[in-house]
Amino acid sequence: MGGTLRPESGPDQNQRMDRPLCEISQEHVICNLRMAVQEIVEHGREFPFRRFCLDARKGKGSTPLSGLAVTDRDRALSAYRSLGELTKLPIPPNLSLFSFVMATSTKSGSKSTAGDATDQAAQKRYQRSVAGLRESVESVCVAIILALLFRGFVAEAFVIPTGSMAPTLMGAHKDLFCEECGYNFRVGASVENLDPQTYGGQMGHSQDVVAGRCPICRKQNILSLQAEANDATFSGDRILVSKFAYAIQEPKRWDVIVFKYPGNPKQNYIKRLVGLPEETLRVDRGDIYTRPLGSDVFSIARKPDYKVMPTAHIVYDSAYQATDLLEAGFPSRLQPWRLDATEPPTDSWQIEQSKEGLTATVQANDKLEWLRYFHNVLSDVQRAQLDDGGEITGSPYHSTAITDFYQYDSYVTANRGEVRGPNGFSLGYSDGVLPRGSSDNGLLRGGLHWVGDLTFEVDLETDANVKEAVLQIVEAGVHYRCTIDLTSGTATLSIDGSEPYTFDDGEKNRTATTSVLAGQSHTLRFSNIDNQLRLWVDGSSIEFDRLATFDPATYGSSFEDRPHTSSADPLDAAPVGIAVAGGTATVDGFRLYRDQYYIASRGGMKMNDYESSPSTNQIHRIMDEPQLWAETNLFSQRRIIEFELEADQFFPMGDNSPESKDARSWVSYQFPPVPDEDAYKFARSHFVPRDLLVGKALLVFWPHPWNRPVPFTPNVKRIKLIR
Repeated sequence: MGGTLRPESGPDQNQRMDRPLCEISQEHVICNLRMAVQEIVEHGREFPFRRFCLDARKGKGSTPLSGLAVTDRDRALSAYRSLGELTKLPIPPNLSLFSFVMATSTKSGSKSTAGDATDQAAQKRYQRSVAGLRESVESVCVAIILALLFRGFVAEAFVIPTGSMAPTLMGAHKDLFCEECGYNFRVGASVENLDPQTYGGQMGHSQDVVAGRCPICRKQNILSLQAEANDATFSGDRILVSKFAYAIQEPKRWDVIVFKYPGNPKQNYIKRLVGLPEETLRVDRGDIYTRPLGSDVFSIARKPDYKVMPTAHIVYDSAYQATDLLEAGFPSRLQPWRLDATEPPTDSWQIEQSKEGLTATVQANDKLEWLRYFHNVLSDVQRAQLDDGGEITGSPYHSTAITDFYQYDSYVTANRGEVRGPNGFSLGYSDGVLPRGSSDNGLLRGGLHWVGDLTFEVDLETDANVKEAVLQIVEAGVHYRCTIDLTSGTATLSIDGSEPYTFDDGEKNRTATTSVLAGQSHTLRFSNIDNQLRLWVDGSSIEFDRLATFDPATYGSSFEDRPHTSSADPLDAAPVGIAVAGGTATVDGFRLYRDQYYIASRGGMKMNDYESSPSTNQIHRIMDEPQLWAETNLFSQRRIIEFELEADQFFPMGDNSPESKDARSWVSYQFPPVPDEDAYKFARSHFVPRDLLVGKALLVFWPHPWNRPVPFTPNVKRIKLIR
């Protein structure tokens, strides 16, 4: 196959070969060179050569020849020698292609030194440009390779499509500001993207979200989809997931993890990890209990301190006061209280409410003066009366049970045909008015379970005379207290019930030293979460001499795990409170949160805890009327579910328990025939195998931007680490 150049056929071929290059047609030389190169390229690896220029005959400029690929230097030179035999010119062994062309041009009588210099300068400029282009291409290639490696082995960005992890992570949603109290909250809108035939909807129609309920004042806020750009549906959070985290450490309980859904390994899910390998997991009355394989004893799974607030749900914030309730004179949820009182005492805490917030002040003597929270939520009937201009009345001590109300699930939907038409909005749709046939998901599915695990924060200012401050949470009729001696800063935790109750080690108290002294201002946070009492001062966790853990199962036969109330003490009807003694104190901020409540429901069951399947209206009535708490058998019907986990098996659940398709429901879920038994071998499992773990969620780096005042305005305040 040599490097011989095959000459062009024709009657005057030999005559042409005897002439110098400048007299041979330029096209002839190009054609023969390409023929030689083509013959060589067909054998062996390719070697790239740079572009070059060939002088046109009679000095009429230059013609660019495209860079051609040949196998190696030896074969290339062989091709050049063959070309030299055609042109009757000697070719030195180390002569480059460009030099060869220049030599043939000079030999043929091209004497122009200026032309040679111009060609050489052009060649140098071209070489520099090619070198720069090559460097740029190499840089881009390296960047792409590094990005692929980073994405495949270090971290990857994901978009949250649904609200199963709300309020920690948002899927498609509406972002609202309550028109009465001003609180910013979000409701789910992923229902808009569901297949109506699969989801069902209202008579199988596609849905639009048209309203949402404020978690603070419970006002139903109707959207203005035509006039308000920020009432549009926003996409879910964009998060960063570490794929390297579980290569260097084991997954931890309460991590937010991304994994391949066992029912369809091509689909990524994100949930919170609650069950670990080689244990039995139990869901009981909203909490998670675990038992190591081979053991008979269950123990509650407690969240670490830094997970308490990320998994909490807002119940009340005194900074947000509803304008309509202020104008109507509706009682504040914070009220002064004394034992056996039937109405608020007038010589105790003085409450001042305004649009800017709530302030409570007391001048206390040596006896504790109590300020307690009553969950006095306005009903929809009362709100309708208020909207129609009517008057509403309510007892300051009226209260309902704190339940697992989810602001994200409080969306109101309407059939899309009632909202949108073929050319925009439907003629029957008006901003601020609920479309015909709207459905309130919050009333249908929300607030069905009593929640006794609470956390509250109080901004407390005292003068130098105050001797003592007490923080209290009531759960199931038992008082859990933190008493702070403001002369020394010593904090004492205790349990006060109908019988002497103790902590796990049999002791009655836990003590710690704090910086809280009389004459100062502090933000105090007290929590009773997962059967453990905890205290924070100005955001810092306080370490007691021993963990303040307890087990209500040891309280005796008289203990009933349900909400309690009495005429002398409202108990669970006023579940949190603060008291001071000995001086003047002011509360100018109060915030109440409930813990995450995990519903004990398997696939195919109604999404509630109750074995008897009571109606939603029945459940709401019991929760809203404290006098029924002792009479009903509803609380004794709460079911328990358990799952066995073997080696390398993990159990995830969503923070939005009522609307999370998680490991609770996978076992009974009806899957179609799988295309590959090996690929889908975990499709009917209630766990995630280790091989399907993708990584750990780290950061919300891009929540939705606002549509106004300027489109794509960053929503900076929601950028956060994922806990």
